Amino acid sequence: MDGGEHDEALKLFDTALALDPSTTDALLHRANLYMLKQEVEKAKSDLEKCLELSPGHVLARLRLATVLMAANDLNGAKAALDKAEEDAPNNSEVHSYRGEMHFAQGQVEEAKKEFDIAIKYEKGNPTPYVNAALAIMNTPPTEGPPDGAEAARLLETAVEVDPQFHAAYVHLGQLKLSMATDLDTARDVIALYDKGLENCRLPDEIKDLCGMRILTVAQVEAATMLKMETFSMQ
Repeated sequence: MDGGEHDEALKLFDTALALDPSTTDALLHRANLYMLKQEVEKAKSDLEKCLELSPGHVLARLRLATVLMAANDLNGAKAALDKAEEDAPNNSEVHSYRGEMHFAQGQVEEAKKEFDIAIKYEKGNPTPYVNAALAIMNTPPTEGPPDGAEAARLLETAVEVDPQFHAAYVHLGQLKLSMATDLDTARDVIALYDKGLENCRLPDEIKDLCGMRILTVAQVEAATMLKMETFSMQ
């Protein structure tokens, strides 16, 4: 499935479930595959079956919340998250998912609080650091300018805790370039992308970082040729 061979993966999951319909792992993985194929109702059916077999399966309930959000059933998604938190109140993923739901609804402050809780419960998980940084950068204008330095700190921490986390490099590079006022800062972003290329493994991630690096190098070279003393993406 990770290699993109979805049809072959689906056949394997179907075979596994034909042999044992109560295999919750196969149901969960097949639901993930259906989500990738955008077959929401099939994903929902597998997740509900998984929860019938194992009511305390927190990850299945979180995935169900995602499916319900995709189907615009916000009340159902909230109910799924409430149940997940009831079963695992100290689970970092529960609070990350709840933060993502708030963020999708434009409730930035509520999202920030949930991401902070997620970080507290699992400091080695890079996802809530990135999500918290994005929430900061989407602070409503009425609340003043976003705290770019804090967002950068969170993204740098995400890179530290998981050097293979592609999203952290992407958002940190973009943020640093948006705040860059000199060429040295822009060169630091090139070095950041180099680090990402050394650590990331998936072909799409490497291609993405290569593209961003090429654009940044071109901008730095152009600024150098023009003898610019400052650098800004604005």
